[in-house]
Amino acid sequence: MNARKTTADKIANVQERKQQLENEMKRLMQQQRKEERKARDRRIFRRGAHIESLVAGSTEMTDEQFYRVIINALGKQFPHKKADSLPTGNNAEQTESGVTAF
Repeated sequence: MNARKTTADKIANVQERKQQLENEMKRLMQQQRKEERKARDRRIFRRGAHIESLVAGSTEMTDEQFYRVIINALGKQFPHKKADSLPTGNNAEQTESGVTAF
């Protein structure tokens, strides 16, 4: 029996290794995206929880009410984001100081 590999055998071997490496690359890229998504989610949850802890009564507010308070509080820093651009809610009322009261 011939112990030497033919050129066709070598090509088939390289193609198989190539496919294995491509599959490994896909798996690693999926793992990286998952890790990045997990880090982003943790950051969003942590920051959101911190902001919520700074707003009195935030746990009883609707999302719209909470967004209005945040936008009004940051209005001078972010003039392109106005609370007026949000739909009006039944429980929200603008005070003279520009802060939303509930």
